Amino acid sequence: MNRTSKYFLGLMAYLLGLACHIPALGQSKAGDLPIADVHFHFMLFMKPDELLERMKKNNISWVVSSGAIGSPAVGNPWVRDWEVKKYIGNRFVPAVGGSETYQAERSEGIKFYTDVQNARRDAVITRMNDLLKDGHRAIVETFPNAESTSADPMRRRRLPTNAPFFKEAMQLAIRYDMPLPMHMQWHPDSMHELEALLTEFPQGRVVWSHCGNTTSAKEVRPLLERFSNVYCDLGFRGMPQLAHDRLRDQGRTIYWPESTFKKADLLPDWRQLIEDFPNRFMLSIDDVQSWEEYDAVVAANRTGVLDKLSSSTAEKVAYKNAIK
Repeated sequence: MNRTSKYFLGLMAYLLGLACHIPALGQSKAGDLPIADVHFHFMLFMKPDELLERMKKNNISWVVSSGAIGSPAVGNPWVRDWEVKKYIGNRFVPAVGGSETYQAERSEGIKFYTDVQNARRDAVITRMNDLLKDGHRAIVETFPNAESTSADPMRRRRLPTNAPFFKEAMQLAIRYDMPLPMHMQWHPDSMHELEALLTEFPQGRVVWSHCGNTTSAKEVRPLLERFSNVYCDLGFRGMPQLAHDRLRDQGRTIYWPESTFKKADLLPDWRQLIEDFPNRFMLSIDDVQSWEEYDAVVAANRTGVLDKLSSSTAEKVAYKNAIK
């Protein structure tokens, strides 16, 4: 064997030995933790049995709907959520108010939310109340501010976060002891209005969808310090979901899974924020465009978030906070 061949074989042996110490993509020390997905949209391509299969595969123990996606071809959102509930059972929690609020905004516009008196809003709130009174356990994701963070053009608008509809929805949440999910991207006016809502209803709880969508950890921290009744879901703040959005607003990406060229990680200031407020953060899958993307989002949550936290905080963020 000549000198060149010996060098080549030695180099290959070194690289193979090094590879043995590199974790496989998606491998996670937090891989055994059950996950509660607190913000999920049942998409048009999905079927209930497929969701259950994916939940088992990824150790997703509970799913809270934020409103199914419906269409004339597959049925309205409420019917679709209930098909999932009937198939999966208590591990899936359908949300109330999704189709009612959506159709009301389509027909009435923003006055549905902002009018001091509105007959259509009265009917929607009554319907939501009746469903919650019957034992349903979640209110749909509401949208005070989705100016640049909604796939639906109708919702790309900013409403007062303390508009009459959101006050009435908060009263329902308090009455039935559940949080009110709010998709409210960061804006100075929106923040002031959210603070006003939280001050008016100190016994209420808000799950801030996507933790503000476009926020920095520095912007979130004062709100968590001032209000103990604000919780964050971390959905749609990581790759691969933000693969296209990151070119528009890189601040939205705060964690990512391992890839060929990049190790899984969580931005340091966000890691510190979550560790400082370990009882206030939860995970979510939100909406995905394929089952392959679903798997990738779970991997991002495990390797890019849970793996970067202390063991006790990871357990809380994975499922304990949601159960509480």
